[in-house]
Amino acid sequence: MAITPRNIAEADAKAVSVLSEQLGYPISEEETARRIALIRNSENDVAYVAVDDEKVIAWIHIFYTLRIECEQYCEVGGLVTNEQYRGRGVGKILLEKAREWCKTKGCKRLVVRSNTKRIDAHQFYQKQGFREIKQQKFFELTIELKNRLR
Repeated sequence: MAITPRNIAEADAKAVSVLSEQLGYPISEEETARRIALIRNSENDVAYVAVDDEKVIAWIHIFYTLRIECEQYCEVGGLVTNEQYRGRGVGKILLEKAREWCKTKGCKRLVVRSNTKRIDAHQFYQKQGFREIKQQKFFELTIELKNRLR
């Protein structure tokens, strides 16, 4: 197994949408391609895929965060590895790419949020050197838009 990370491309949309569904977030291939394009055109976002013999087996999205109350940091927006490849170091490879990108943004911290029910993910992140800082509740307000961002 020779896992290679590379920048995500719109052509990866089908595989990325399948992986997103494994994580519990069903999304169409078309919508995935649209979001990938937005991320690729953003200065404050980056996404990578891990490939095994040209097959996309994992993806990670990282974004730069600027806050008034604390020093800027980068955050993992999502990370998923194909169920068949978990435990083989694929996530670690993608997190290393994330660390490298954080440095280019001048950030000393990389953070990740993980649902309380994802115990395996918590153990993975702790094994990668992350430490739990706090638990929190997540609130959402739906805002009706007339025109969608493209």
